[in-house]
Amino acid sequence: MLLRLALLLLMTAQAFPAGPSDDPSKYAAEIVRRHGGADRLLKTFSLAETYSTNGGKKNSERVSKLQPPDLWYLGQTERVSESGKGSVCQDVWMWTLGPLVDPKTKLAAAPDAVVAGRHAHALKVSGTIEPAIVAYFDAETYGLVRIDWKGQQFLFSEPKVFDGATVPTHCILYGKDGKERIRTDIRAITRLAALSPVPPSAK
Repeated sequence: MLLRLALLLLMTAQAFPAGPSDDPSKYAAEIVRRHGGADRLLKTFSLAETYSTNGGKKNSERVSKLQPPDLWYLGQTERVSESGKGSVCQDVWMWTLGPLVDPKTKLAAAPDAVVAGRHAHALKVSGTIEPAIVAYFDAETYGLVRIDWKGQQFLFSEPKVFDGATVPTHCILYGKDGKERIRTDIRAITRLAALSPVPPSAK
């Protein structure tokens, strides 16, 4: 009887992967490992996407060159410095999982949630991102499925692998009023050797 109970508990533990509550840093390391490892995370890259507003009724194509959280070029405009807001690129940085490997990042467990009908564990990420971001990861796949930040909500889906890095390619952003503001579908990602602090020529 005791052996049967022990086996049942073991099977249950395997069916529901451990969350971040016991050791947030260990949980974050496992997320990174399952996404290709720290060396394969996207750091400097170009990103081609279909960018939509008005619930997907108005579409446009755009290509960005990024080195989050510090640089984000759209043509000749560097969005981080031009906006005067250093945080404009931090949501993208979280999407790359970069904050999870930064030694200055502080991690804490946050309440679990159900995202798109699936159980998700949550990490509160601060120190390198202010105000703190709460990022949700699918309890089984460890994939990023949601970010809550500044009263807004980003929902992620359709993960794909680009040169060894796994990232979600579809995102819908809901504003503070709960209404959809933006949706984006990534078409291609290419790693870049470096980005200059001087705006590159528009292409």
